[in-house]
Amino acid sequence: MTIIKKIILNFILPLGILFAFQFLGNMLNKYFITFMPGPVIGMLLLLLALSFNIIPFRIIEKFSLFLVKHISFFLIPTSVSLIIILPQIENYFIRIMVMLILSLTSVLIISGSFASWYSRKTIKGDPDE
Repeated sequence: MTIIKKIILNFILPLGILFAFQFLGNMLNKYFITFMPGPVIGMLLLLLALSFNIIPFRIIEKFSLFLVKHISFFLIPTSVSLIIILPQIENYFIRIMVMLILSLTSVLIISGSFASWYSRKTIKGDPDE
């Protein structure tokens, strides 16, 4: 396999797929589904496409592993932005921390409850439960 073909199959094609779903999600958000952010809609559509084998997982597997491995690099701009606006939000710091703790706790409880329910369901093998 030539180097150009490897670059296209392992980098450009998966990135194009991700951008296409991002664009589709943003368009759906702009015109139809206004209550949910476009990137979330796009990722849900990508999940559905992967679940129903519309897009084979092997196409984006290596690229997604690359993104997960280097996720801290992609969070640098967010961290820098937070440091820049810190003086503007310092009056609301306590409120923000309370909201972060409450949202983290609720997400942990809901996710843990769902994971527990789902694991019990799959262990029992009862599809109607």
